[in-house]
Amino acid sequence: MADKAGGMNVVSNPFVADIFADEAIAFDVVNGTVRITLATMKMAEAAAPSPMHFVANGRVIMTVPGAQRLALALFDYLKKQGLDPATVVGGGDDAARN
Repeated sequence: MADKAGGMNVVSNPFVADIFADEAIAFDVVNGTVRITLATMKMAEAAAPSPMHFVANGRVIMTVPGAQRLALALFDYLKKQGLDPATVVGGGDDAARN
C-alpha cells in the first residue's frame, strides 16, 4: 500500500526495523552526508551502584538536504504538538550525560 508523505509516494514495509534511542550523541558531516549516531543508556551491571553510560546502537546517514528537511520537519512537528523545540522536556537520567 502506498501512502502520501510530503508529496512523495511511500510504500509501507512491514519488516522495517524500529530503533530506540535515548539520545543523538554525535553529528558529523562527511562527503556530503550528515551522520547522526544514536545511543541508549545502559547500566554498568558489574558495579554497585550501577552507573549509567551511553552505548551507540545505530547511525542515521542522510544527504545534507535530506537532513535539513528532517530538522525543519521535526521542529515544525514538535511545535504543532505544543512542544518547544528549543526547550528540552525533563525525563531520562541526566547522570549519564555528565
